[in-house]
Amino acid sequence: MPVCDLDKRAPLGKKVLGLDVVVWWDRNENAWKVFEDRCPHRLAPLSEGRIDPSGRLQCVYHGWCFGGSGDCKLIPQAPLDGPPVHSFPKACVGVYPSTVQNGIVWFWPNTDPQYKDILTKKNPPYIPELDDPSYDFQMFNRDIAYGYEILIENLMDPSHVPYAHHGIMRIAPEPR
Repeated sequence: MPVCDLDKRAPLGKKVLGLDVVVWWDRNENAWKVFEDRCPHRLAPLSEGRIDPSGRLQCVYHGWCFGGSGDCKLIPQAPLDGPPVHSFPKACVGVYPSTVQNGIVWFWPNTDPQYKDILTKKNPPYIPELDDPSYDFQMFNRDIAYGYEILIENLMDPSHVPYAHHGIMRIAPEPR
């Protein structure tokens, strides 16, 4: 997701490679976070929630609040003098390891804890031109309702570009 399309004041839900994710700004860690887009409590979409005054992602349904590590920081309905129910592992949200590179939020599409440090070993593809202020480019994304296999076929068929993307991309027609 291009950072320029994100709002630090509100979470954004997306479906990426069949995964429902929520992207949100964690002001406590000063970083974009990518979580599973469902509260562990009643499976409400966290993307319909908000960022609470403490900078946590808050569920729209019962107000559960989550920190940048996916840990539940607050369950408003839990008694203050009771056990720390918010620290129970099943109260946590799945976190996708994420990073920002070239003005894009990238994430590893697996919440399994074995991948939590994957971005220290594997990085997204680096495009140096995108960090060069003299390089002119436009950033955009497009939601298209088809699977990965269609995308790959599309990318391997460059002959469609002058017609399917007419007026969108600067491509000179083949001289005849």
